[in-house]
Amino acid sequence: MRNYLFLALLIPFSSYSATMQLAFLDEFIIPANLHVNGDEVGGLSSIEYVDSKYLLIADDADKPRYFQASIDIEKKQITQVKFEKSHALVNKGAKSGFVDPESLRAIPNSKDIVWCSEGSVKYQQAPAIYLQSSDGLSSFKLPKMFDISDNAGPRHNAVFEGLTLAISGKGIWASMEGALKQDGEEANIKHGAMVRISHFDFATKQLDKQFAYYLEPLVKRPEAKADAFRTTGLVEILQVNEHQFLTMERSYTSGLKDGGNSVSIYLIDIEKATDIKTMASLKNQQYRPAEKTLVLDMETVKAQLGSQHIDNLEGMTFGPKLANGNQSLLMVSDNNFNVHGKQLSQVLLFEVKTK
Repeated sequence: MRNYLFLALLIPFSSYSATMQLAFLDEFIIPANLHVNGDEVGGLSSIEYVDSKYLLIADDADKPRYFQASIDIEKKQITQVKFEKSHALVNKGAKSGFVDPESLRAIPNSKDIVWCSEGSVKYQQAPAIYLQSSDGLSSFKLPKMFDISDNAGPRHNAVFEGLTLAISGKGIWASMEGALKQDGEEANIKHGAMVRISHFDFATKQLDKQFAYYLEPLVKRPEAKADAFRTTGLVEILQVNEHQFLTMERSYTSGLKDGGNSVSIYLIDIEKATDIKTMASLKNQQYRPAEKTLVLDMETVKAQLGSQHIDNLEGMTFGPKLANGNQSLLMVSDNNFNVHGKQLSQVLLFEVKTK
């Protein structure tokens, strides 16, 4: 048990036993080269269940969009995944600049959506969180800590990656994929990193709460070449109740026969976490991050998958109730439009069991 304040220490909390289990039920592989409304189905970086439909964002900077799909579940199996429509995220004339779509959530009882873009730190293109409604596209105001600069701000391809609607209905939680430069080093094989998860209020469109989350070290793959590309990050979040969230971490190592993806799901608790929104840097600061425990290492269910493969999982959502009354949870993978070699667009179905 660890239950003390951090002083620039990157050590995870494990202060309580898990109260949730995820039981794997089924896998569905979306066919390659599938198109809807003329748009290729791929790059699926998030999944959202709303009004008996699923919304899946496409990680495509050239044509930002999301898809509407239906997913039929019978007897704990996925019997069909049907993509029905493709919707533009940025209409002609919208003042959004360059966007790199990563996650999308729907606002209940409306047609409004919230989605995030990592932008491009390398090319000085700012990250953003957008509210898209019938009135058009508007953005949330980001504090200076997210400004791009040489010595502070986000790192390239490690900005806003996950979103989840607040249980209160008053805002949206947005998670960073990696650590801000001013908060410490990037996670590697030897150590993890502290990333920020921020709450933005719908009324003001400004940040009003924030907590620190410990990102695990990169999964060590000894069979990889010494010069293999390696990265890890927090790729999605999903609020469970007022103070608990599920998080998805994905570690990647290039050049491996199994694709190199290692994915884990954690349950975190922010009830005792410090609000760090006023901390310009986390270095040499005292604060308590979210408590955290492992719920599922995807490696333990790989053998149950028809594909025998864990691909680039990036999205998750609670789906409909199953026939036994338990909650379902679905995950989706981003195939990167197969530009890096053959990948799968997977939809994975789980049953949520609570103790």
